[in-house]
Amino acid sequence: MASIKQTFRDIKNDFPKGKISLRLFITYYLYSPRFRILLNHRLGKFFSKSKNILIRQIGSYYKTRMIIKRNCDFSYNANIGKNFKMPHPIGIVIGDGVIIKDNVMIFQQVTIGSHGKKDEEMKYPVIESGVKIYAGAKIIGGIRIGENAIIGANAVVNIDVPSNTTAVGIPCKIIRK
Repeated sequence: MASIKQTFRDIKNDFPKGKISLRLFITYYLYSPRFRILLNHRLGKFFSKSKNILIRQIGSYYKTRMIIKRNCDFSYNANIGKNFKMPHPIGIVIGDGVIIKDNVMIFQQVTIGSHGKKDEEMKYPVIESGVKIYAGAKIIGGIRIGENAIIGANAVVNIDVPSNTTAVGIPCKIIRK
């Protein structure tokens, strides 16, 4: 379980240059849906890991709020790095074991998760630093998206994507830069 200090450190890293003030916090909370979603996720993740059932309910509240308000569903078992950007944070789904490193940008209607096959072991994607995932993309299975890769809009990715390349199409094809 992450400590409260680590949770606040993660929240602080969601601000530009990792600097925070009360004024900046209020401004981001009021006007940035991206920040509210990440705040709900990070606080909800912390509360959901508590041994106290009443405190775990706070975690459930944050998750429900994120789903109802923005149609976003981030698993509390997913790991999201710092400087995570969502220019249009609507309809984003991030599954259980997904690992998203630092400086990743995800647009609307993106789904990242397991292959969904009942008889096989659940495997989840790893998204390396600097990746951009455009609208409607689906990233499925135990694959790795390399650093600074670009996933095109509506691509269905079920194979590894090397660093500094672009993946487009259904099923995806790798385009070298």
